[in-house]
Amino acid sequence: MTKRVTIAVGLTLAVLGTTGCGLLDLASGSGEDTGITAGLAELPQPDDGEYTVRVVDLDAATEAAGLERPTDLSPEAITAWVGPLSGMKRDDSFAPVIAPMPEVTNPRMAYQMQEFHDIAGWSAVDVTSYAEVVDLPGTFASLAGDFDDSTLEHLPEVADGVRTVGDGEDGRGDISRRTVVQPMGAPVRMAHRDGRLAVSSSTSDTEEWLEGGPESTLADDPRASALAEALDAQDVISAHLVVGSDFRAGAFAGTPGAAQQAGPLPEKPFDAVGVGWAAPDGEPRMVAVYHFADAESAEASVGPLEELFTDGRDMRGRELAETYGLDEVTSDGSVVTVTLGASRPGAAGELSSRLVRRDVPFQHS
Repeated sequence: MTKRVTIAVGLTLAVLGTTGCGLLDLASGSGEDTGITAGLAELPQPDDGEYTVRVVDLDAATEAAGLERPTDLSPEAITAWVGPLSGMKRDDSFAPVIAPMPEVTNPRMAYQMQEFHDIAGWSAVDVTSYAEVVDLPGTFASLAGDFDDSTLEHLPEVADGVRTVGDGEDGRGDISRRTVVQPMGAPVRMAHRDGRLAVSSSTSDTEEWLEGGPESTLADDPRASALAEALDAQDVISAHLVVGSDFRAGAFAGTPGAAQQAGPLPEKPFDAVGVGWAAPDGEPRMVAVYHFADAESAEASVGPLEELFTDGRDMRGRELAETYGLDEVTSDGSVVTVTLGASRPGAAGELSSRLVRRDVPFQHS
């Protein structure tokens, strides 16, 4: 992914993310390849090897949560849909899956979805499933939904087939031009192909997508692809992957004192993790996957991860077993897969939050 960003003032984006459960059909022009792996094949590789990915089937997640897609864009209707899928309590209960809206739809301003639609010609309500890579300050999303050539026809072109919301160079922000579509004032590039939209901070990435996709995708990254295959084997319908981050205890939050009470942590380092959600029979089912350097390290980490989920504590000293019921821990090649049930309400959303802040169980010693 090309990263060329100059922001007029110093701002830092905080990215929150989670995902859900089920099989997605994101393959270009094909109904054969489905799932998290197919989502990776839609996304360009970032430059530095550290990134966050979300692949979410919003239709499946909406059904699993017993929700209905809004028929209007009023703040009340949008909140009733977006809130539970993001982990918020609804009618004294929680949705069994986590399936947030795409980052490119500015979900923190979801109550302004009508304004988003007025500007872009579409909104998150029109998205049935999506794959998205966030490599701050850049982002790229491939959105499936009820889109056609007329969806973006009101927007000006910046390249052949590439439309834009906002003027200027890629990534060059002007805070005075901020809108709900351009939260940092930088232009947003969009394109339509085969009933899907590409939404990106990069003109070149969007052009490559229009031509059939980038030469090198996230499906070519062995870390991400191994995690995706493990999640697909569990039939998740929503997933959140963090690749290339530093998962050492205390490294992310910079709070080694708090990390001292966490654990016992696995000793073997992992360089990528993922979480997936499913809801068989309406009950929450969570999957955590870890990518290790080799098969030997993965196999050696099965026991420590089992101990962590049964007897371990997080950075606040809370027992993981109070929130998650361990089903099974297995290894296959360089990946360890942990399947979980919920010991208390809200467990699905809490697992997502733990990944965002790199709390246990997403730490090694």
